[in-house]
Amino acid sequence: MKLLYRIFFLLMAMMIVSACGKQKTEVIPTPTFAVATEETEPEVLKLDRPFEPPKLPGDVTKLVAASSICSPCHTDLDNGEGVDYSFDANWRSSMMAHSAKDPYWLATMSSEISKHSQHEALIEDKCSTCHMPLAHFDAKTNRYPIEVFGEGFRDPANPLHDLAIDGVSCTLCHQIKADNLGEETSFSGGYLIDIERRTRVAYGSHYVLPEPTMIMQNPTGYEPNYGEHVLDSALCATCHTLYTPYLDAQGEIAGYFPEQTIYQEWENSTFNGTQTCQECHMPKVTGYVASSTEWGPLSKFTRLHSFTGANAFMLRLLNANAEAVNLTAEDEQMQVAIDRVTEQLQTNSAALTLDMVSVEEDILTVEVTVQPLTGHKLPSGYPSRRAWLHLTLTDEAGNILFESGAVENNGLIVGNDNDSDSTQYEPHYVQITAPDQVQIYEPIMVNTEGQVTTDLLLGAAYLKDNRLLPDGFDFAAADPDIAPYGVAAEDPDFKAGSDTVVYQIEAGQTTSSLTVSVELLYQSIGYRWVENLRTFDTLEGDQFFGIYDASDNFPIVVAETVQIVTP
Repeated sequence: MKLLYRIFFLLMAMMIVSACGKQKTEVIPTPTFAVATEETEPEVLKLDRPFEPPKLPGDVTKLVAASSICSPCHTDLDNGEGVDYSFDANWRSSMMAHSAKDPYWLATMSSEISKHSQHEALIEDKCSTCHMPLAHFDAKTNRYPIEVFGEGFRDPANPLHDLAIDGVSCTLCHQIKADNLGEETSFSGGYLIDIERRTRVAYGSHYVLPEPTMIMQNPTGYEPNYGEHVLDSALCATCHTLYTPYLDAQGEIAGYFPEQTIYQEWENSTFNGTQTCQECHMPKVTGYVASSTEWGPLSKFTRLHSFTGANAFMLRLLNANAEAVNLTAEDEQMQVAIDRVTEQLQTNSAALTLDMVSVEEDILTVEVTVQPLTGHKLPSGYPSRRAWLHLTLTDEAGNILFESGAVENNGLIVGNDNDSDSTQYEPHYVQITAPDQVQIYEPIMVNTEGQVTTDLLLGAAYLKDNRLLPDGFDFAAADPDIAPYGVAAEDPDFKAGSDTVVYQIEAGQTTSSLTVSVELLYQSIGYRWVENLRTFDTLEGDQFFGIYDASDNFPIVVAETVQIVTP
């Protein structure tokens, strides 16, 4: 019987090899890599939809493979209730899949190179490690040139082009070993992948019997292995804890700056040990779903490969310019991803309460408390992100008597010093008494000369960091890299899991009721971060502004509350 069992699985594997061969070109790992021919970069970005998406890249090397080698067997997954849990369908509409096509990232990187051309190799190496990881890993291992622009990875003629534009893809994350996870050496793209084995290993969260491994291994060259570490937050930390080099006034490297420290923020919260990154950003399926259409029992532990974050703005921008950026996702898939991000922001990110609303001697006092629900700072990640309080006071006729935190369609916050003047910044407030005072939760970087900057290669320290702290944040144990900076560090009402701001507003003599409305707004790319890019003349910058200026940068309402008060 055991022999028959093995023969049965061998025949199944041979059938799958045959089926895959009909759908794709050669996918067996070889010592050389294929030349990309399908994807091209447009000279001028334009708005077009509908658009027939190109196929997922299919390039394969001895070390990595593009996403289409995995997609045939990990698609058409559902729970019997009409929910599509297909790994490829959900991943391809995520920012992970778009990491190499993100026009803002490309514009930013090209501007950094334009300004600091002597460090071009450093910039391209550092940025492509996590934005173009398949191409970067293969090139680094084989000592090929690591270049992004020119004849580099973005050039369709480059042998690693298709691997590069596949973004953060399957055979990157699922090949990472557990060896150094959580250690400093794993951060900033320090993930470890075995380069010695000819048969590649794909770690997953399902136990695998010996026989069924042939079903995956024969057509792809990847052997499925159980790896508990794929569910560990430390796996995400390999790229989402990032230290970037910064330069002094002479253009020399002077140190390293904590550009994003999501993992350390999580470590220093009550979420550590109770809820991992994957629990929120790759939630378990509802019901029972197999991990593969070819083999695998139904499981309640299969995870949604949606990688839902907070960058709905960029997903909308990409979808509106699908043809220009060679988007590999359908419009419907993108809309699902955008809706998921919006829901994540509006249901799992923060709560607002009005603790006190009163009028005494014509002065309206409002105490607003915002509570982050995230397992890291809010906002966190790349420092262009910000959240702020928008408070309006209106009379019975709807006339605005006071407003702090209003925003224009281009993303400019009215009253924000930094948006109106790149050399200034809006401080953290304990109390707000004027419309041009706005409570903005954000990081503000300065260079080695103490000047405010959005240039990552010049960001040497934080002048202000009042991003909302996760519940349980331990100030005593917090590393300086994740500690609050500026006035917030001395504010007794700025603490783990909340911040309270007091508004004192002249209400005047009125007998009519007043309405206090408060919103917490979120923006993934702050106005100043965009406007500072306009000073650079690069092709990628022109392409970005070609689509950015045709859209709006209006924020998402994360939370809101309203109260009526009668004097």
